[in-house]
Amino acid sequence: MRAARSRSRSRIALLGLALGLGCRGEGEVFELAGGEPADGRCGLVVVEAAPALTVARLLTSDWESGSCYEFTITNTSAARAAWWVQLASDAAVVDRWNHAATDLGGGLSEWRGISESYNIELDPQGVAVVGACLEC
Repeated sequence: MRAARSRSRSRIALLGLALGLGCRGEGEVFELAGGEPADGRCGLVVVEAAPALTVARLLTSDWESGSCYEFTITNTSAARAAWWVQLASDAAVVDRWNHAATDLGGGLSEWRGISESYNIELDPQGVAVVGACLEC
């Protein structure tokens, strides 16, 4: 019971941090296709993204000790654009696909395209589908 309460408090604090950083008024458009930011056992919240991107998040799997999410990233500009997305999580990433991740510390990470997936830059209206599974 104590561990669950502590985990709940850390998720609430992480969500508060993510919402505070995400509401800086920089004009990004985020669409959360999978419901509220903490809908899975392990939270994974979009904090910030490159200009002219929409990011749709979908919870694809959820079990007692983890969750998987898929993100559809769309370039809404009229020009090719490199993409990046910063995310916050209180969980450990155990699997990821179609992106490179950099740990920024404090539960934050930044995802970018990779040459193996041919998604470093997106064409106008181009889409990249990336994801990760977490263990909490």
